[in-house]
Amino acid sequence: MQLLIVDDEQFAVEGLLYCCDWKAYGIEEVLTANRADKARALLNDQRIELLICDIEMPDEDGLSLVGWVREHSPWTESIFLTCHSEFSYAKKAVNLGSFDYLLKPVDTDELLSAVSGMMAAIREKEEYESYNRMYHKYLNLWQQEQPKRVERFWQDLLSRSILSFGDFFDRELAGAGVGLNPDDQVLPILISIEEWSKPLSPRDQEIMEYAVKKAAEECFTEEYPGEAVTDKSGVLFILLYAGGAEGERETKKLSIQRLTAIGKRFIQACQELFYSIVTCYVGSFKPLQELPGMCESLKIMERDNISRTQSVLLYLPQDQILLSADSNSEDILLGDLISYMLNGKRESAVQFIHNLAAKLEADPCFQGRHLDALHQDTLQIIYHFLQVRGINAGSIALFTDWTTARIRGLLQYRHWAEGIVSAVMEAEFERQEKGGVIERSIRYIQQHVEEEISRASVADYVGLNPAYLSRLFKKETGQNLIDFLISVKLNRTRELLDTTDMPVSAIAQQVGYSNFSHFTKMFRKQFDVNPQEYRNVTKRLD
Repeated sequence: MQLLIVDDEQFAVEGLLYCCDWKAYGIEEVLTANRADKARALLNDQRIELLICDIEMPDEDGLSLVGWVREHSPWTESIFLTCHSEFSYAKKAVNLGSFDYLLKPVDTDELLSAVSGMMAAIREKEEYESYNRMYHKYLNLWQQEQPKRVERFWQDLLSRSILSFGDFFDRELAGAGVGLNPDDQVLPILISIEEWSKPLSPRDQEIMEYAVKKAAEECFTEEYPGEAVTDKSGVLFILLYAGGAEGERETKKLSIQRLTAIGKRFIQACQELFYSIVTCYVGSFKPLQELPGMCESLKIMERDNISRTQSVLLYLPQDQILLSADSNSEDILLGDLISYMLNGKRESAVQFIHNLAAKLEADPCFQGRHLDALHQDTLQIIYHFLQVRGINAGSIALFTDWTTARIRGLLQYRHWAEGIVSAVMEAEFERQEKGGVIERSIRYIQQHVEEEISRASVADYVGLNPAYLSRLFKKETGQNLIDFLISVKLNRTRELLDTTDMPVSAIAQQVGYSNFSHFTKMFRKQFDVNPQEYRNVTKRLD
């Protein structure tokens, strides 16, 4: 930073120039001028951030000079020096936006304190301008971005709106123009925005979410081909591609250590640039047909993660199920499958299907009639599950297509069985979560309205990840969890204002607000008046 000292008295200039080691305080260069016109010339010629200016000068007073500076060098912060303590001077200095107003002779410690304050204000202004440039950059990108055909394909695949086997899948993949073949593999990374470290309006939050998405795409796809995709439920995934035949070599090339390093760098950038606390959940390479299941497993990881935020977490498969080696093709037992389904163990059910298909493929006695029987037995299990759980088959996307599809081989069976089993289990899981978790969250908020509760404490009570709960709450109620929490507290505030004579400050404390100014601001935002004004109006009405 550069400092300019303007004073017509040479001894005063020298006193300020040599009062301290300015470089030790971050001032790279100190310039001087004994007239206002010389000061203007210096300010026109170079960028000067700090100005110390005497008010009384023979050719032009400092007030006039600073007025000019405010118009022509808006990044410059100024301090006035004067021998007089008249209020009129101080008032003019304040009106001109002067940072401080000091009386001569100036105490060195007082001057350095004022200069340090100016420098802090300049840095804050520069950070704001940097953020503003970044904000408008992503705002323009956000406004220009149109829905992509490729992203719609991934959204349909992840929501199982595409039949993920046979010719159905091949046609959808070719039509989307993704650039992948049916046997290619994909590694998903779930990006979870846990919370925002500063308050954002809904529009600004949407823009920052877009910025996080683009930043994630830039970080993870800089070295590996891939795509950033937001699925139909609003969850952000990075999908990294590897060719089918080359998949094993690509997996080795794409090391977990490298992905973890990229993830940590991305998490740090999100905190510094986008005011967001982010966690990354890294899956494993899967064929395209098995990708929806892998993504659901990552969602379960996110749902169950209630302690490890701002981390890169790796997926570990659970419940490795092995079939008995002496089972017979004529007598394929699917009892374990329905047991896993009824107990909500989707990963175990999928692993059972994979192991069953692998075992039968190695069985030389397995024939087409066995496959037909296996197909029909699996359908009977699906219908039994729906009946036991009381689920309407019509509520499951593409259920008729799933149940009438022809299966021509074990590979198709594996993809079909995983898809239909996952679809019906997800329908049951969503139904349970919609009721129980949301009702428990609302009841907890209402019962603890007079405590200092937060989104995190509500999530901890229902045993879910805060970001996951917020997304579920918004999906089922149409309202943000934080907004609902605030509205319940403010409605309780209004009730106490109407029915008690408690001081407003005491009411604020009772409903869990320790910061009174924040409490008043939130009340005004909700009801267009502050709490005391509300009480006065209601008393007059009574």
